[in-house]
Amino acid sequence: MFNNIIECRKYLLLQQLNDSFFPIGSYTQSYGLETYVQQNKIFDSQSFYQYLIQNINFSFLYNELLAIKLAYGYAKDKAINEILYLDQLISATKPAYEIRQASIKLGSRLVKTITKLGIGFKNNSFSEYCQQVELNFIYGHHALAYGALCGSLDLPYEYSILNFAYAQLSGMVNNGVKLIPLSQTVGQQLLYQLQPILIDAINRLELLTIEDLGRSTPGFELRSIQHEKLYSRLYMS
Repeated sequence: MFNNIIECRKYLLLQQLNDSFFPIGSYTQSYGLETYVQQNKIFDSQSFYQYLIQNINFSFLYNELLAIKLAYGYAKDKAINEILYLDQLISATKPAYEIRQASIKLGSRLVKTITKLGIGFKNNSFSEYCQQVELNFIYGHHALAYGALCGSLDLPYEYSILNFAYAQLSGMVNNGVKLIPLSQTVGQQLLYQLQPILIDAINRLELLTIEDLGRSTPGFELRSIQHEKLYSRLYMS
């Protein structure tokens, strides 16, 4: 049934990288959602649904997804200097401390875990990037590290983006289910309803360039900043 083992393993690796079991700690982050819930701006499935739509279209698209697209292309072209510059640019476009630290911590754990899997790299872009992270010359952001890894391994571009996008959306929904709270069934309904929104955002990604990186509505940034001062917290951001 699976004649091309190499290609099959590429798809399995994408599943592994985006699995909630992959040990980078993404489940510990709410990215400001906890603030919205505590301020009673998100309180039911409908308000949460609107939040998710806005997040996908006006934050997630221009930050994480665009970073993956750029890093993937740079890695395939072995443009390590562009990757290093992108790392600095991502740091500058994350004004909220907790969001910036979350991106760095997840990226660092991704790099450390990947180096222990024994993956052979014919393209050295990701290996060089990891060395720079380990030497503390650059920060090592999660989306950038993921994109550089996928580009270096020549993993299928569309599925690299789609798997990451779905995993992040699933994480956001899971956090909302716990915080509001909602039932698991409602969470699955939201995930299904948001599929066309997510696919549309990925399609629009192809029109974006590095000039679009970091665009976001200020509400998301403000809630992330306010999260630092919440009286009680379940999540780290």
